[in-house]
Amino acid sequence: MSTPAEGETSPPAKRNRPYLGVLFTCCHVYTRIYLNPAGTAFTGFCPKCGGRLTIRARKGGSKSRFWTAG
Repeated sequence: MSTPAEGETSPPAKRNRPYLGVLFTCCHVYTRIYLNPAGTAFTGFCPKCGGRLTIRARKGGSKSRFWTAG
């Protein structure tokens, strides 16, 4: 991986952002949804049909990292 040239900025790293793995049963595809900047919910879309998914985040919530949505 190369480093940015002088004056350039690197893109924000998603690898440090919390995420959930989601299987969208509507189109049989798997993707990740990421925690929003406010830290209140994981939000994302089905990559094929655009169906929206929001999962609220709270302290003491589920320990599950993988979900199924229809």
